[in-house]
Amino acid sequence: MTPHHLIPLDPRLIDRDPGKPAVFGTVLSGDPQETFLNLYDDRGGRFACGVWQCTPGVVAMTDWPYDELCVLLAGRVVITPQGGSPTEHRQGDAFVIPKGFTGTWDIRETIRKHYAIQKHTGRAAAVKRLLKAPLRLMRSA
Repeated sequence: MTPHHLIPLDPRLIDRDPGKPAVFGTVLSGDPQETFLNLYDDRGGRFACGVWQCTPGVVAMTDWPYDELCVLLAGRVVITPQGGSPTEHRQGDAFVIPKGFTGTWDIRETIRKHYAIQKHTGRAAAVKRLLKAPLRLMRSA
């Protein structure tokens, strides 16, 4: 049996990385530079969490591929869903970006956040995982 350990989510771990041009969507204005550090991935490839940071700019996101919990550690961002109203988020705010989100992030002050994402796999991967489960149980018996 594999021991389980707590994994600290230390936001200072990304301080050494200067960042690179934002790739989480299409840059509409500014020069947003992002950096992240994935601190945990589960063995099944369905869950991950870590720390992410991005400098000011406006980015359009289309069909976000995850359900994501965000907890802002610093900064200010105005998020506007397509066809919806803008909402401003600041340090201490927590929110969820649902899978399929389309809209804009207007990062007004460099933001840093803890994130936790639920990755969705296709049916083929789900069937494969289900088929492997009985094999794992048989091997461990």
